[in-house]
Amino acid sequence: MFSKRNFSLVLILTLVLSLSLSVAALAQDDQVTLRFSWWGSQSRHEKTLRVIEMFEEKYPNIKIQPEYTGWSGYWDKMNAQAAGDNLPDIIQHVRKFMSGYVQNEQLLDLSPYIEDGSIDTTNIDSSYLEMGKIYGKQMGLATGVNAPAGYYDKELFDAAGIDYPSADDTWQDRAEMFKKIHEELGILGASSPTAQQDGTGFFVWLRQHGASFYNEDGTALGYDDDQLFVDFMKYDLDLIKSGAVQNAMQRQESARAVEEDLVTNGKAATATNYWSNQLAAISTGAGKLLHPFLYPKAADQTQEGRFMKPAMLLTVSKNTEHPAEVMKFLNFWFNDVEAGKVIGTDRGVPTNTKVVSALKENANQYDKVVFDFVDQASKNSGTALPPQPPKDQEVIAAYEEAYWQVIYEMISPEEGAKQFREAANKILAD
Repeated sequence: MFSKRNFSLVLILTLVLSLSLSVAALAQDDQVTLRFSWWGSQSRHEKTLRVIEMFEEKYPNIKIQPEYTGWSGYWDKMNAQAAGDNLPDIIQHVRKFMSGYVQNEQLLDLSPYIEDGSIDTTNIDSSYLEMGKIYGKQMGLATGVNAPAGYYDKELFDAAGIDYPSADDTWQDRAEMFKKIHEELGILGASSPTAQQDGTGFFVWLRQHGASFYNEDGTALGYDDDQLFVDFMKYDLDLIKSGAVQNAMQRQESARAVEEDLVTNGKAATATNYWSNQLAAISTGAGKLLHPFLYPKAADQTQEGRFMKPAMLLTVSKNTEHPAEVMKFLNFWFNDVEAGKVIGTDRGVPTNTKVVSALKENANQYDKVVFDFVDQASKNSGTALPPQPPKDQEVIAAYEEAYWQVIYEMISPEEGAKQFREAANKILAD
């Protein structure tokens, strides 16, 4: 017989089941998926996927859909998604490519989320926040910082009886250093005086002389005196003629891989055109610890021209449908110490001071040197570089064309300055 007691039990079980199904449905309704796109090596992929797992354990209602590749093809993919209005919620970016996305209103301004505490920046220095600002708005957050760096072999300097590179060296000091190494040891002082070909050395040179590569709105070059270009090229030509650095043909034939730079096999005492996060790679190639040094100062400089830059940035699509959940992920990424330990220095020296302190406790020999170098660089750096205009790569290509023609002595530095100015301003004005 079906008693009242059995009926009550069935009713209770029915209610419990109904409630469970409702909770499950509610949970399903609350489930959010965010797309996160980045480029990198297999090591970076593995570290990033582990941090995603940690985040999902803390926030089970938020799933991160990873979309990752190598550097090659990454920007073609991002540009295609931007054109199709289908950017991921979270995008790993580089500062030099951001201006076009900002001008097209495709990235979210993070300022309101910092102001309301959704993203805690208490332990991130304001100078590092500036690295994510484009046209005065906080369009991204730097994952870490790098500084332009040279690397030198202490054993070769000791053999030549020459002082190690110093942060107070001038451009002329470095020229004399390269020449003396060549005279004493019969090897190159460096492959090139600084990062000549891609313009990084020229950026520093211009800043030290009170100028800039671009004008404020990116519609023309930022310097009027072509003698600055001429003097920079003559500095290089003088060193080429002395035999202290590679000539044009040797530079074009040199291996591009950092592990195969001439400093790694004793054919040069320094390497001058790298970044602070490349210490491990170049030291591994050399089979011993190489030591980083800063770019030189200008003897007559009017301001500090050396700089630091974000290794990369995390940005947010303006069209994200889940900004609150995105901010939870960014807050976790930048502030969770355990997550920071997993990421390490793979995306530059972290900007969060607590994360850096934790990393220093168990740092390997390379990271210890990098931490100290970045500290030194921060004390000898000017403001962050302004955002490059969308046509930056075309302008750099024009600069490189003039550069190669000058050092091959096909044209004079004066002719190179005129050629570059005309080409660059035409590109920027179109």
